[in-house]
Amino acid sequence: MGIEGFGADFMFFLGDDDEASFIYGLVNLALFLANVMVESIKTDSCDEPNWQHVSGRYAISNSCGQDGRSYGDEGCEEYSCPVDPLMEITAATSDNQDRAPPPLHCKPGSGDGYYSGYYSSQTAMEITNTPYSNTAGRTDVEGCCWWGRGALLTRGTCNIGKLNYYIGKRAADEGRPSLYPDIDFCTNPEATCSSSSPESLRWKTAMLEWSERVQRYTNENWVYLTKLEYFVDAGMVDDSFVKMVCRILANAWNEAGSTQIRMEDERVENFYMIANNIFDIQSLIAKKTQQPSMTSNGIQPLLPVIYTPVVKLPAPTYSPIAPPSIMFEPTVPAPWMQTNDVPLPTPLPVSVGNDDATTETPTNYPGFIIGLDGNASTRMPVYSGVWLLVAAVVSAALL
Repeated sequence: MGIEGFGADFMFFLGDDDEASFIYGLVNLALFLANVMVESIKTDSCDEPNWQHVSGRYAISNSCGQDGRSYGDEGCEEYSCPVDPLMEITAATSDNQDRAPPPLHCKPGSGDGYYSGYYSSQTAMEITNTPYSNTAGRTDVEGCCWWGRGALLTRGTCNIGKLNYYIGKRAADEGRPSLYPDIDFCTNPEATCSSSSPESLRWKTAMLEWSERVQRYTNENWVYLTKLEYFVDAGMVDDSFVKMVCRILANAWNEAGSTQIRMEDERVENFYMIANNIFDIQSLIAKKTQQPSMTSNGIQPLLPVIYTPVVKLPAPTYSPIAPPSIMFEPTVPAPWMQTNDVPLPTPLPVSVGNDDATTETPTNYPGFIIGLDGNASTRMPVYSGVWLLVAAVVSAALL
């Protein structure tokens, strides 16, 4: 997506050859991942979950739109999918939490006798045939098949229609290059999350939406790529830029920004965690600013070349030390458990869950060790999962 693109005049921005542009590309990727973490990774779902409720009652008609939106009415000229009132679809995935509502669905029928009702998390029961509406006033699910899907939960007849236009069947039918010429996103919007579709599809649809709606966003006072450069060059300290990007993604058709962005603070925190703790972009910025400036004649001075001889170390004669581990200090019995007659036992280091661990534990790491070799009995550090996510997204971006 960052090299081949989408068969259009835009692609996912990963930067160009120069160092400054590379940093801009990393920040763009961090912003993308920060929103993905909120939209789909948090609930581990490809389909949009039914998340909006009042006192534990979730409207079944949230399929039609949540947070006051009406996905079937979010159309745009040239791209929109037509709304088919006879379409009947059930989401392939949903929130996996206890007492979570059932997957979103759509089916024909409206008015008396077709009220979709609500789901009660208190009783874990679905109450049907009662006129319980979502925040937009819908009490049925007819034609409401346009909920979010994919890593960014691409929603609405316009955005899903763009998938069909750029990478789906419509592109192939009109003689343009298509990544998925056999998938008609308009007649089967659930294709993104279908078990028969490649898992990479949910990432590519998200990267297409980000590239088309966020990276190309512009109005008379705000141009995304220009603001991105300003944000990085100023040291990445302006939270308002990050929040504006989230607003563009979540509610681009309402530039006045009157709607509160769901989980906005978490999106901002995710960005800084990825940018600073995973990508370490601040170090790259500091390195760039420390480079020599131009001389008076306009020629950049050459940096000194330091030769460092390569020393080959002998192969180790002992078994490799186990993968990085989480350390827990030994527990000393509480004072009320200690006696004068029985001496306290000396805590011994213990290695758990690591078949390749050496029999000796380094003396500078006393305590209880849990190996990080990937077994089910072990636990990974907080950022390991994000590293795996970054690796997967970068791989998709380079295809």
